[in-house]
Amino acid sequence: DGAVYIFTLNKRYDLDGNAEWNPARLINHSCAPNCEAEVIRGHIWILAYCDIKSGEELSFDYGFDLDSWQEHPCRCGKDACEGFIVAQEHWPELRKMVAERDACIAESRE
Repeated sequence: DGAVYIFTLNKRYDLDGNAEWNPARLINHSCAPNCEAEVIRGHIWILAYCDIKSGEELSFDYGFDLDSWQEHPCRCGKDACEGFIVAQEHWPELRKMVAERDACIAESRE
């Protein structure tokens, strides 16, 4: 049920990011992430974008596409939050879609 968090290792193998034994499941999405997941020779590495203080939450961009953007609201609380868990590359299109949705809602209330 809900979203599926998959790490693609290569053309043949994926790793379930939501498996109980996988500590990566504890890394939340953020619109202003401090790390990223990178696959290097079949291993997943969490690479920091900046210095991360002890006790600071790790976060990365989940990279969701636009297919079901409305089903994935973002509550990261960052100033740069787009409001939905969508990959940054899709933000310009997301902004258009949100504006169209909001216009339709406003129009229906008139």
